Amino acid sequence: MTLRLVSVSKSFAGRAVLSDVSLAVEAGESVRLTGPSGIGKSTLLGIAAGLAAPDSGRIERPPRLAMAFQQDALLPWADAFSNLTYALAALPDAKGRARTWLDAFDLAADLTPEKMSGGMRRRLSLARAFAAGAPLLLLDEPFAFLDAPWRRRIARSIDEAAARGTAVLYATHQAEETPESTRRTLTLAEGGRLIALG
Repeated sequence: MTLRLVSVSKSFAGRAVLSDVSLAVEAGESVRLTGPSGIGKSTLLGIAAGLAAPDSGRIERPPRLAMAFQQDALLPWADAFSNLTYALAALPDAKGRARTWLDAFDLAADLTPEKMSGGMRRRLSLARAFAAGAPLLLLDEPFAFLDAPWRRRIARSIDEAAARGTAVLYATHQAEETPESTRRTLTLAEGGRLIALG
């Protein structure tokens, strides 16, 4: 088991955002998390990543994971190449990985985030997550700010990651291209309940 949440609950100001949520994502599987904006998808991903603590419940995750945030969380003073190499510094051949993913996502190495469009910043954030090669990949709105060809390219990247044995959990509130590796869709409903759609 690569990721497991067991009976996880989380409330903010008395409002239940997650209520007794249990889910598992296996190695080589991608799972889609849906629900309207503000329902708690980012909270669930943050708890899965260990960035926030649940009020109750248990989380099992691998010691290494990668995440692309809804807000791109790029280093504003660093160019695209440095944004990747900084995040990949602990990995072998960080510079080679950075160049490979900049090329794959058609990004100029010397551009800083302020000189990029929203779509380019999104691609850089995603490139940083995919380049890590972690056993668990968490993606928050990976298709946002992208046109149709790039949404399809990101869907293929999710499939490629799953084919390498990565467990992928991605959240979206839009009806986007669904990666072929996605066999299950889960939706968050009011009250923080998680419903399996298929």
